[in-house]
Amino acid sequence: MMVHLSACASVSPEPHTHTHTHTQAQTQTRAGSGVEGARRYLRDAGLDETEALIRLLVRFPTVRDTALGAAAPNEPAFREMAAFLKSWSEDAGLTFNAVDGNEVWEISFGEGTPELAFVMHADVVPPGDASGWTTSPYEATRVGERIYGRGTEDDKGAIAALLVVMRTLKRFGVTPGRRVVAVLGTGEESDWSGMKRYASQMSDSTDVISVDAGFPVVFGENGFVAWKLRMPTVLEGPDDAHCLRAVNVSGGEFLTQVPGEAWLDIESNMAADRAFDVHAAVESAVSAERGARGEMFGVEVERRDGVVRIVARGKAVHSSIPEEGHNALWPLSRVAGRLPLCRGGIERMMTLVRDFFDGDDFGVRLGVAYADPMMGRLVVAPTVLRFVDDHVELAINMRRPAGRTDEAFHSMLDAALAKVRSSVDPALEEMSERYVGTPHVADHESHLVHTLLDVYRELSGDRAARPISIRGGTYARLFKGAVNFGPSVPELPYRGHAPDEYIERSSLSLISRGLFEAIVRLSGPKTRIDELDDTAGGSSQPSFGRSLRR
Repeated sequence: MMVHLSACASVSPEPHTHTHTHTQAQTQTRAGSGVEGARRYLRDAGLDETEALIRLLVRFPTVRDTALGAAAPNEPAFREMAAFLKSWSEDAGLTFNAVDGNEVWEISFGEGTPELAFVMHADVVPPGDASGWTTSPYEATRVGERIYGRGTEDDKGAIAALLVVMRTLKRFGVTPGRRVVAVLGTGEESDWSGMKRYASQMSDSTDVISVDAGFPVVFGENGFVAWKLRMPTVLEGPDDAHCLRAVNVSGGEFLTQVPGEAWLDIESNMAADRAFDVHAAVESAVSAERGARGEMFGVEVERRDGVVRIVARGKAVHSSIPEEGHNALWPLSRVAGRLPLCRGGIERMMTLVRDFFDGDDFGVRLGVAYADPMMGRLVVAPTVLRFVDDHVELAINMRRPAGRTDEAFHSMLDAALAKVRSSVDPALEEMSERYVGTPHVADHESHLVHTLLDVYRELSGDRAARPISIRGGTYARLFKGAVNFGPSVPELPYRGHAPDEYIERSSLSLISRGLFEAIVRLSGPKTRIDELDDTAGGSSQPSFGRSLRR
C-alpha cells in the first residue's frame, strides 16, 4: 500500500542535490547525455555524491526494537528515514513507495516487466560497546580513504551507491526497458516477516540482485540456524564446603555476532567460616590459564559491590566468520574451569561452553560437523549467554551448507543435545525457538549470473573470478533465482556488525560502477551472454568463496 509521509525534521537535512545544482548541471553538460554521459558523470562526481548521501543515511539510528515483535517498525528513526527517502526520491525524479507499514521501501524508475530489483536493508545492528569505536557510530566520518559509521558497509553504503546511480541515469535521460526498483527492507537484522510477505507477492520472472554480501557473484548461501539451550540456576547435588558461588554471567549482544566481551560475577561477601581471598583465587586462575595457553586476549579481574567480576575480551566478528575473530566466551569458560565454582546453572553452562565449543568453530565436538564440496564447512558459534530469571540461557548460531536435508539436520541437533545433556547435566533443555533454515542455491549458469560476472571481471580486471558461495543469509534466499552482487570486496576485511564499521572509498567506486553496468546491461532487451574467454582464465564454474555475512 502507498503511505504518504511528511518530510522529517531534525535528522533530515535538505537533500544535497539542491546545494549543488549549478555544479551538477555544468558537469552534465560536459559529460554529454545518454548512457555514456551518465557513465562519465559517475566517474567524475559519483563517488563524492555517494559519500555525501552516506553521511545523511548513517545519521538515522535505524535499529529495530525487537521487543515490538513482528510489528512494523515505528521507531522515530525509521519514520524519519522514510520521509527523507521520499523527499530525496521525488527531488531525483524517482518514485518512492512505503509498503506494509514501513516494512519495505521501494524507490524506482522506468516501466515494464519483468522487473529488475536490487534488494538491501536499511536497518542496522546496535553499535555495541562505545569503547570499541574511535568515531561516532551515527556520524559518518572519513579517515583517509575509509568512511566510518554504523551501516556504512551493511548496507547504507550500497543503498547510497544505488540511489546515486539511479538518479544519474534518470538525470541523463536513460530510460530502462523495464522497471528498476531498489527494495529496502527494514527488519533484516531482526525480523524477516515483512520481507517474506513482500517476496511472496513478487513475480518469479523478476531478476533479483541482493547487494548485501560480496563480489564477484554469490550464487549460494548457507542455511541459518538458531539453537537455544538453557539450564536451571539451581541444581541438585552437593557443593564443596569452600566452593565459590557464581551469581551472574553475560556474554554477547545478538545472535549474529561473535561476542567481543563476556563476564562472570562471583560472590565475595562470604560467611566467615568459608571466607578466603576470592580476588586472589580468581587472579591465580587467570595467571594459570595464561601460562597454559600463552598470551590470552584481555582478561581482567574487577572488585565490585559484593562480587568479583571476571571480564574476558575477545574480537567481535560476524558469526558467519567466527574463525576470523576470538569468542570471549572461550577464555571466560577456561578461567571458570580453574575455579572451584559451586554447582549450579552458571557453573554447568561454563562447563558446556568449555567442553563443546572452546576452540571449535566447526561443530566437531558437538558431533554435527560436515562439509559440502561447493559451499564448504558448517560453522558454529555460541553468541549470547544470559542469566534470565531462574535459568541460564545460551544462544548458538550455525551456518549450514547443502549436503544434508532439513530432516537430517534436525536429527543431528537432537543427537547433539542428547550428547551434551549426558555429559554436562540432564537438566539441560532446549528452548522452543529452534530454527533451521534451508541453504539457498541459485543457478550459477543463469543469464543473471553470467551478466554480473562479466561486469565484475571487466571492472576488477580479475578474469579468473568465479561465482562463490557464502555462509551468510541475506534477503536473496527469499527470491527465486536471486544472487548477491557486492558490496564486500574480496581480500578486504568485512566490517559490518563490528565496532568501527567502515567502507573503503575504492569499494564504493566498484559498487557504483558495478550497479550502473548491471542496470544498463540487464534493463534493455536481453541478449545471450556468450561463454566468457576461458583462455583468459575465466569460467562461470563456482568456487568456495570467502565466508561473508549475516
